[in-house]
Amino acid sequence: MVLGGGQAWRLATREPRVSATVSFYGPNPPLEDVPNIQAAVLGIYGEEDTRITDQQPDLEEALAEAEKTYEMIVFDGANHAFFNDTGERFDPEAAEEAWSNTLGWFDEYL
Repeated sequence: MVLGGGQAWRLATREPRVSATVSFYGPNPPLEDVPNIQAAVLGIYGEEDTRITDQQPDLEEALAEAEKTYEMIVFDGANHAFFNDTGERFDPEAAEEAWSNTLGWFDEYL
């Protein structure tokens, strides 16, 4: 199953008109599609979300090899869905910083 963060990555690989993308704890897109990315991409992850963070080094390597504009931020102690303020994994400090990073990314690349 691929939801919001994964969809953001996949859209970035398929839509050249996208200028900037932020993916919150999204699984990797197909790595062979990474060279298609035209957007500046920001990945936001929770350290405890190992289902996703275990994949992140492969994505980062593919982005670097394809010379893409990207940044990966991993929040110590945060888990999947740390941004969801209605869930038990909500981490207010990580969420606040992630939102600030998101707005800054869009200010820079849009």
